[in-house]
Amino acid sequence: MVTAQVYAGAWWQPLTANLMHHDQAHLWFNVAGIWIAWLLFPAQLQRNQDWWILLPVAIVSSLSQLWFAPGHEIYAGFSGALYGLFAYAALQDALAKQWIGAAIVLGILIKSLLDFSFPSLVEGIALYAHSGGIVSGFVLALVVFRCSQAKNSVQSAP
Repeated sequence: MVTAQVYAGAWWQPLTANLMHHDQAHLWFNVAGIWIAWLLFPAQLQRNQDWWILLPVAIVSSLSQLWFAPGHEIYAGFSGALYGLFAYAALQDALAKQWIGAAIVLGILIKSLLDFSFPSLVEGIALYAHSGGIVSGFVLALVVFRCSQAKNSVQSAP
């Protein structure tokens, strides 16, 4: 995603930036992240329709990078969406009272706090894309949780 091009009308770039990578290592780290998410969260990511989360999270993570890091002129990669996927699935686990989900939520928050506290250690990393992914993943997890609670209360009503 090239900031100037998005502002000039290339509206598709916040989505397609997630499909582009700087090099092969970058691509394979992101592929490994998807695989790890699938292994860690089988209950949340077991069916094809469980992966819908990636589209809104990917767009929000790119837009977060665009809006909050205007000096960062080029953005590519899937890590913001991965952070969102992990945040979504971990919070789903935590809301289901599974300790591993709560531990991963805490780990995500601590890592993000450390990244912003020591930016010189993570230079070149799209921190705002990661944060946008985390926030959107948490929000979507809460929305899904509330919707399932409402559905369950309607079904159990006499």
